Amino acid sequence: MKRPLALFLVAIVLVVSGTWHVHNLVGTFLWDTFRADRAAAFLSADNALLMLDIGNYYFNVGGEGVYDLERAQFYFQKALAADPLVPDAWHQLARIDFLNGDYPAARSKINTQIELHSDTLTSSYYIRGLIAGFQKDYEQAEKDFRRFLEWDPKNWAAHNDLAWIYFAQGKFSEAADIAHDGLRFDTRNPWLLTARGVALLNLGNTKEALALIANAKYYASRLDPADWQHAYPGNDPQIAPSALQEMRTVIDRNLALLVDKSAVK
Repeated sequence: MKRPLALFLVAIVLVVSGTWHVHNLVGTFLWDTFRADRAAAFLSADNALLMLDIGNYYFNVGGEGVYDLERAQFYFQKALAADPLVPDAWHQLARIDFLNGDYPAARSKINTQIELHSDTLTSSYYIRGLIAGFQKDYEQAEKDFRRFLEWDPKNWAAHNDLAWIYFAQGKFSEAADIAHDGLRFDTRNPWLLTARGVALLNLGNTKEALALIANAKYYASRLDPADWQHAYPGNDPQIAPSALQEMRTVIDRNLALLVDKSAVK
């Protein structure tokens, strides 16, 4: 008899004859050893941290799992059913709703996460900033990104997204300034170079904008799909190549626009 099958049969015997504690141990064993999520959920449904771990696996957290939003959502919900106060579950469910475009549901869940766990997961403010931005609630988005930057002042993505919030309101000077702040910590970041460049373009500073976008093009050309996925960890890894190419295309369009403006001058 093959070893995995033998172990599985032993597990069944233990479950039949065991207590809740044994069930939980066996469920954890089946998940850790075989990634048998359904069996683990059947045996250890009351283990909120195990359900959270399975959800994170199917959300591909850390890049070491599988990207399956439907299954991830199912297990995060099971984690909350086992313990409504389990850390991170509301946060992860909000991210999934956001990725699915359900911004009201995402905002409701991230508000719950912040109410319950604001002292342990400051990144929830970043997620709420994103959600508020897509809802065009720019005042709330700015507050949340600023709050997050107080905690992580060198975070390039928060600088970039706050620049987006200012840009969306036509506050090009503020957008240029916050992108500049982020570039102090990451001078080769193509997202921040583009954000500042486009903001300066709208302020009429074509010369500096041209230099920034040209640098953005260079550094974007050195990225690979893994770099893009690292920048957008909640997104489907399969879209990374096309999303990276789209980013480069946008930079090229802005660069062409700047070259045309420079030629006219």
